[in-house]
Amino acid sequence: MGRFAFFGIVAGFALALLLLVFASCSLRTTSPRTFGAITVEAIEVPFEARDRPRNEIGKLVYLSGFILKSTDPRFGGLSGLSVSEDGVRLTAVSDRGYWISAQMRHESDGRLTGFEGWDIEPLLAPDGTRVNGALADAEGLARDRDGSMIVSFEQVHRLWRYAPAPTTFYSVPAPVAVPAGLARAPANGGVEAIAALPDGRLIILTEELRRSDGTLAGWILKGDRSEAVSYVPSEGFVPADGAALKNGDLLVLERRLSALATWEARIKHVAGDSLREGARIQGVKIARIQPPFAVDNFEGIAIYEHPQAGTFLYLVSDDNYIPFQHTLLLQFKLRRQG
Repeated sequence: MGRFAFFGIVAGFALALLLLVFASCSLRTTSPRTFGAITVEAIEVPFEARDRPRNEIGKLVYLSGFILKSTDPRFGGLSGLSVSEDGVRLTAVSDRGYWISAQMRHESDGRLTGFEGWDIEPLLAPDGTRVNGALADAEGLARDRDGSMIVSFEQVHRLWRYAPAPTTFYSVPAPVAVPAGLARAPANGGVEAIAALPDGRLIILTEELRRSDGTLAGWILKGDRSEAVSYVPSEGFVPADGAALKNGDLLVLERRLSALATWEARIKHVAGDSLREGARIQGVKIARIQPPFAVDNFEGIAIYEHPQAGTFLYLVSDDNYIPFQHTLLLQFKLRRQG
């Protein structure tokens, strides 16, 4: 075989190989990626650390709880929580810019018994790259009526809307219009609480941005329109997340670190008809979680309403990636009124 013929064959083979690699890359960028499977250990915990534990606190009935642990360094920092429409899949966001998700297992009465199929993926920016640095601080998560996922971020204050499942994890987000006043929030004091109301509005509450009367700034969003509201937290507490009921009412999760360096949480009920422009939102306490109950830095709340079994409530804590804190996931049932 002549030298030129040999080089021609080599060149042709190299070109074919390059075309194959290019085609393979093109397929990977236009088809769903495989989620990143991780191993998470779920250790069941009693709600109250006493010999005779109670299962009721306020208007909540404790069903189950778990400490979630993983050797994967990306796991932790869970700051926003959502449960799928069918009550089966749990999705969370972390303040280091990751989606974390798993299938939940339940007993016939709705009690959570475990998890399977844990996945983790980076949140993407509108340009398709993964979020990083100041853009990675995801703090709140709400599932809208169409199934799309809205994430609130601190540091660089904004809301991004991601596609509904099953493409959420690899979708690029669309920015959601926010009021100009949100830019005045402290870097770590922006939108912690976000909830999608059943009428299509979003409500957002800030953690530290104060209005002139000392209340915390919030807004109700509808398309490009925003209506200012104020939130009156419990003494020493700040709003950490929110979740809407199908009747339009709102549950707000509040938290605080006490003088004894222990975490406490409150859940407050807000009537839906009070959520309007100019409202001074205060709510009614329905539960307070503090030691010796199982409690940590709760930052996420999600609701699942079963047509027969009732309303289930889930709380998740942010461990701040600190060894002596925990990622706690607790499940409650809202006691029927009357």
